Amino acid sequence: MIRLILTVILCVITAFLAVFLTLNPGLVTVQFLGVSAQAPFALAMGALTLATFILVVAWWVIARLWAAPDAFRRFSLRRRREQGFDALEQALVAAAAGQGDLAIRQATRAGGLLDRPALSHLLAARAAEAAGDLDSAQVHYESMLEDARTRLVAQRGLVSIARSRSDHPTLLSHATEAFEHAGQVRWAYDALFDAQVNAGLWAKAEITLTAGERRAHVPRAQAARMRAVLLTAEARRLESHDPETASRLAERACLASPGFAPAAELAGRLLAIQRRHRRAAELIRENWKHAPHPALARAFANLRRSDTRAKRAERMSKLAALNPDHRESRILLAETALDQSNRNAARSALAPVLDISPVSARACALAARLARLEGEDDEARRWMTRATHAPAEADWSDIDENGQAFNYTDADWKRMVQSWGEEAVLIHPRHERYEIVAAPETTLLGTRSHARDPQAGGPVPDFYKPGPAPDDPGPAPSRDKA
Repeated sequence: MIRLILTVILCVITAFLAVFLTLNPGLVTVQFLGVSAQAPFALAMGALTLATFILVVAWWVIARLWAAPDAFRRFSLRRRREQGFDALEQALVAAAAGQGDLAIRQATRAGGLLDRPALSHLLAARAAEAAGDLDSAQVHYESMLEDARTRLVAQRGLVSIARSRSDHPTLLSHATEAFEHAGQVRWAYDALFDAQVNAGLWAKAEITLTAGERRAHVPRAQAARMRAVLLTAEARRLESHDPETASRLAERACLASPGFAPAAELAGRLLAIQRRHRRAAELIRENWKHAPHPALARAFANLRRSDTRAKRAERMSKLAALNPDHRESRILLAETALDQSNRNAARSALAPVLDISPVSARACALAARLARLEGEDDEARRWMTRATHAPAEADWSDIDENGQAFNYTDADWKRMVQSWGEEAVLIHPRHERYEIVAAPETTLLGTRSHARDPQAGGPVPDFYKPGPAPDDPGPAPSRDKA
């Protein structure tokens, strides 16, 4: 519409000029080099317009010819760039489709056309990874380490390659360097922390965790639980040759994550050796409030071996009272009552445990002890028969056949970092591996010899066998096959 209006206006103006020139004729005289010429005004204006047009066209042609070499170079660069982008597109598509060889060829072609070495190496490395050629990918990534712009992505690629090869020293080296130069990047923290945990470098992993927590890579609560596991694992490593440092680390672990039984058991045991019984008792009681565990009860019972049976029974009852509704507290009260031959208290404490289905082998063994204490030998035999088929208790499996608690391997502690740190779940590796659990020769209140649990593969108690039972049945075995 606008163009139509402009055309109409132009026609009107042209018509007006034609009429004006027709009504006002005139002559134009031109003198040049002694030559004089005259022409009507309208004809002179037309000639001038035509000459102007010819001069403009000639100037345009001369300018284009003058700029032709530069224009040709720009055209070549533009065409080369378009071809490079086409090759780049094909390389990305091929890499995504898993066509490694094609991706490598197109990446090399794109790098040559675009004159971008960093892009070429990156595409070639990605394509080589897609093709499974890790050696070639490593070469390309290493060539990118010299450029500050691509150093971080090269380190990430090298970390990924080292992880796929299970090359822990190389992985640790590249992850450390990446975290030192770019600690604010989450993947650098994850790579270094995982590498240190996998290598069993608990102390260094704890330092990295602190840095990651400061940079908001890990939530505070999760970091505290992870720190508790790392400190406990490091304390167990130092326990034999540096018990003082181990006790300090275990104490820090208890404070970092109350309820983490391995830390409390270790701290209580090491502090008791140092005759810091009061501090050990405080830590165990605090952890019992959060999460009772049979290993904590054993550690608490062994704090003061000089106590009388009555005194020790009183201490164990007070410990159970800190979390009275927990199943482990009721079992502790039942064991204490059985050791004191208090049938009524044992029956009262054990009844809620036996009402929980399925009844564990440990609970069946306690019920057998109670039946034997009441003189019901047949009932005791039935309970022990049931114990041989009852499920084991995962918590009880944390105590091995030598009476040592949480005697885990480095691989177990690695898993514990994730399970307890991320989900606050205490794993039981010995239970998963069906390893034999504890069969101690001591009860909570005193020393007493007894036979091994039938679930553990040893001889059965005398009252489980046919025939007359001994006068002193002793404590029924309390270990299960994990």
